[in-house]
Amino acid sequence: MQRYFFHIHNGIGFLPDKEGVVLSDLDNARSQAIISIRSILAEEIRMTGLIDLGGRIDIEDDGGVTTVVPFCDAVEVRGGAQ
Repeated sequence: MQRYFFHIHNGIGFLPDKEGVVLSDLDNARSQAIISIRSILAEEIRMTGLIDLGGRIDIEDDGGVTTVVPFCDAVEVRGGAQ
């Protein structure tokens, strides 16, 4: 088990994760990042009606940044009604 930290970069700014969460591996950490991004985007659309896919989550372990998950990786965007 490894402790992973999820540092958020988005239009609001930078939010460092000082606590982290213990997960079994990087795949589970990436899945957790995707869930977090979807939650962030859902709240933004509820509050502003805006979807800003320019953000990212940096997943870090004790050795430093392990991977970056862009917000756009968490959703599939489809066109509107025709």
